[in-house]
Amino acid sequence: MKNTLATVAALALVGGMTAGAWSARPAAAGPVVDDAASAREILTAAHGAPPVLCALAARTVERRYGFEPWQPPGGVADTSTALAWALERHRNDEAVPVLLDGLGNDDPCVREFAARLVAQIESRVATGGMVRALSAASAGTRRAAAVALGFAETTQALDPLISRLGDDDAPVRAAAAWALGGLDERRAVPPLRHALGDGVPGVRAAAAQSLGRLQDTAAVGALINALKTDSDERVRLAAAEALGRIEAKAGVAALSEALSDRSVKVRRIAAWALGQLESAEAVPSLMKASIDDDRDVREMATWAMGQLESHASVPALERRLHDDTDAEVRVRAAWALGQIEDASAITPLGAALREDRNAQVRETAAWALGQLGDKSAAPVLATALRDSSPDVRGYAAWALGSIDVEHAPDALVAALKDPAGTVRHRAAWAIGKIGDPTAVPALKDAVKDADHEVGKAALWALSNMDDEAARAAFIDVLKSSDPEMRAAAARALGGGHMNPWPWPIPRPMPRPFP
Repeated sequence: MKNTLATVAALALVGGMTAGAWSARPAAAGPVVDDAASAREILTAAHGAPPVLCALAARTVERRYGFEPWQPPGGVADTSTALAWALERHRNDEAVPVLLDGLGNDDPCVREFAARLVAQIESRVATGGMVRALSAASAGTRRAAAVALGFAETTQALDPLISRLGDDDAPVRAAAAWALGGLDERRAVPPLRHALGDGVPGVRAAAAQSLGRLQDTAAVGALINALKTDSDERVRLAAAEALGRIEAKAGVAALSEALSDRSVKVRRIAAWALGQLESAEAVPSLMKASIDDDRDVREMATWAMGQLESHASVPALERRLHDDTDAEVRVRAAWALGQIEDASAITPLGAALREDRNAQVRETAAWALGQLGDKSAAPVLATALRDSSPDVRGYAAWALGSIDVEHAPDALVAALKDPAGTVRHRAAWAIGKIGDPTAVPALKDAVKDADHEVGKAALWALSNMDDEAARAAFIDVLKSSDPEMRAAAARALGGGHMNPWPWPIPRPMPRPFP
């Protein structure tokens, strides 16, 4: 039963104790996970767990917090109120002695819980107890105290944590190095740089990661050296991430070289880091990385080229958009071409919009064509208004409103009757941007749309028309029985702000935080 409870508790900690909790993550991922075996282990561990831990684990795994309406009925109940207490963000000092005792418990799971809970209590009593626990005889207690102080992010822990970088126990040194990264204190940089020479890879990786969190340029040289020479994957991974966080242009050459690292994880994070540096010098290496055997590396390299917005990368991005077998990589390529805004990309983006089997690729291609703002894309965008995906149709409508065509295509006017409200909304907005008076009758009908957002968008579009019929439409709306639409019409007639502005910014940017 003891091991079962420890596993369930660890499961709870994976999700974090509260909605805003920040979880420590190792500098490198572990071995490849066997999903079936992991699921089996978790369910076995949950068998027979007491209600408080079962409920806590279930709440953290679902990644939703609070109570109604997110709490489904009929779940395992915690009648002791301990679950509500554990999820509460603010606690008083009465719990501090119990939690500080927990830092010294023989059970590592108890220490992990105690460290996270006591860190959330902002009081001198709690801080003093955590600092004192750093000097405990037990290495497990010292490590738990370092973790707690890292979560608490209190500057009073600076000197005590620095002293623990010389601890005899490697896990204590690693926890202290990790904790120092959260204190935002420049005095932590020299000792962390020294810790990059520690004999234990885990300590070096934690030190590198913290140097990146502190974003101190004085550490760049040491991090470059770690990236180039350290034999341990975790250290190189953390060093590459840190160079990206610091946005150190001096690291371009080392990060470019790391794109050929034997580790897939290091290559991927090196590409991410280069995307932060805004240096065209990185483009040739990223172009080469965009044909890496690993799809994650290709995806990140493609994203990074979009970040750098270099026209030199357009041919490589066009090849990824057309040739890559992975849809996510093609999405990144379309997004990147939209970021760069090179007119030569109109033809390949149009082809992707017409032909790609993946709807997300097509919608991102439509968005990218809108970004480019070239009128020659109007025919392919108008055709896309008949796409089977409402998201693609919506992006195509928005794009047509963004490229300054002179007249609203018939397909765009017809989109005011699209089955999807988001498409009708964006079509109305686009017609308003174009300002084509021939669409006024269709807009007058759209004002009566059952979806108020569509009706307001149509009103806004009519307000952009220099047309007597459009002005007459406002008088009709002022007589409406719908108070929301009457108010919108009054604001428009009075020059008030009612722009619906459906701005579809896709989010194809990976967020790699190792």
